[in-house]
Amino acid sequence: MMNLTPVTHGRPKQLQGLMCCAAALLLSACQQTQIVFTPTEPPSLASFDTPYPLDSHLPESGGIIPATDPVFSDEVHTELNLPYQLHRLASVQSNHDLSSNKLINNSLSNRVSLVAVSPQAPFNNPDILQIALQEKARALAISLADPCLETFSIRVSLHSINLSLTCPDDVNHIYGLLVQFWQPNTFIDATTAPVDIDNIRRQLKLNKHLNAFSGDEIDKLWREKLLGPEHPYNTVLNNDELFDSLNLNQLQQIQQQAASQAQWHLFLPNMQAKNAEFDLQASIKQWPRLTKSLPKSLYKSFPKSSPQADKLETTTPKQTKKIFLIDAPGSVQTQVRLGYRIDHSINQAIGHTVDSELGDMSETNQLSSQEVTLSCRSLSALMGRSFSGRLYYDLREKRGLTYGIYGQCANAPLSSSIKFYGSTAIEHTGAFVVGILDHLALVKTQSASQGEINALKTYLIGEDLLSQDNSIQRENQYLQQLATGLTQVDVQKLNAELQALTPKRLQQLANGAFSGEPLIILRGDIDRIIPDLTSKLPEWQLERVKVD
Repeated sequence: MMNLTPVTHGRPKQLQGLMCCAAALLLSACQQTQIVFTPTEPPSLASFDTPYPLDSHLPESGGIIPATDPVFSDEVHTELNLPYQLHRLASVQSNHDLSSNKLINNSLSNRVSLVAVSPQAPFNNPDILQIALQEKARALAISLADPCLETFSIRVSLHSINLSLTCPDDVNHIYGLLVQFWQPNTFIDATTAPVDIDNIRRQLKLNKHLNAFSGDEIDKLWREKLLGPEHPYNTVLNNDELFDSLNLNQLQQIQQQAASQAQWHLFLPNMQAKNAEFDLQASIKQWPRLTKSLPKSLYKSFPKSSPQADKLETTTPKQTKKIFLIDAPGSVQTQVRLGYRIDHSINQAIGHTVDSELGDMSETNQLSSQEVTLSCRSLSALMGRSFSGRLYYDLREKRGLTYGIYGQCANAPLSSSIKFYGSTAIEHTGAFVVGILDHLALVKTQSASQGEINALKTYLIGEDLLSQDNSIQRENQYLQQLATGLTQVDVQKLNAELQALTPKRLQQLANGAFSGEPLIILRGDIDRIIPDLTSKLPEWQLERVKVD
């Protein structure tokens, strides 16, 4: 027993030693996790010049020429009062050197699209309607056992709802399937392919939860701060109260409101395609009988004015040197949104400029849709067109601050904007934001090289040509023109301006689009990134915001 006494008294000392070692390890671990923020660097541009001696040995290549032929041809039948505008896929595309047989033989199926377009005002609750129409397609596929319904696709924007089917069937049969989605009893008829309203509500709530992790949270705040909370683009979406209480009658009313405010367009394959003969008289008889009067409890009325007037009546938030921060504790990266609303800023900055290239524009004149579109497309591509864009080249390829940064041109009837978006590690946050701001300042003060301008033209014109070889992109492009009021003549003028783009002209567009202060929104671990932001952007105010 006596021999055990020293061992018993020695245990507390051993435990104390172990505790001291553990504390030392913890302290060293804390010291190792201290963030070392990345320093800023001046912007770096890629060279688009052909290096010597290749410059004198490479063959001359001709420029890419924009398409001049319309992708779709409009059919006019004055003897009939058609409820839709009929479009046929054009049979000849001379710029591609494709014969009509080559164009038709690309697919053995007929694609038919029925599209609702609302240029004057956005559709109300399009997010609800998208889920509901998808649920209806599932119910019809089960009820009718028609393989064609398995090809159903829907593309919804604020100003258009496009329903498409692609199958070998006769176009009249496909059309008959599509009009079923817009009948006045589509959702309330319990006898014909009834929809599961509980499943629709669950899907809406699930989407809201998933969107919080996919970037929708920061994009929602972006729209609110860019346009103002009362802008139509912010009031027609995310009706949380309706998500919880939605019933079939309300769903039917939402559908009928969309149908009553829409301009209708029907896209059919070329006449030389198999089973492409369309019965106009039968289509009129099948057309849905739209409800004339609807209850106003589910939607706000929009002013019956032109899109341009709606832009002027909307109160646009004035951007100042303020960075909005969404807190995401524990996040290992920072999401970044940075950009400008250009439909207002360009008018203010360029509207009074007199220049030999721009022409004489008085201060009271508004820029045309073509000019806003040219600025939006060219500047977003110059800065953010993936590998060839300035931001991607410098911030990823040269400095390794991100996996990717991209530019987005949002050219809509009631607002146009350019947004640059990407994610970066916490320690790179300040350097990443400063890097974007430096490039936006540089493009306004230093002209691009002619080689970079040529590369930009090749990219934009090539992108346009490629879109015409894809059925979905063809329709999307055409619907964008319809919504923004661009005619085929306008598109040709826009392409001519793009071909004539010079470094000086691009610099002038940049000074207009990037005038004033940009809107900046970050989502990340605020407590960890604030010291970096305060150090690198001392003149900017930081404001925490919470997104519902």
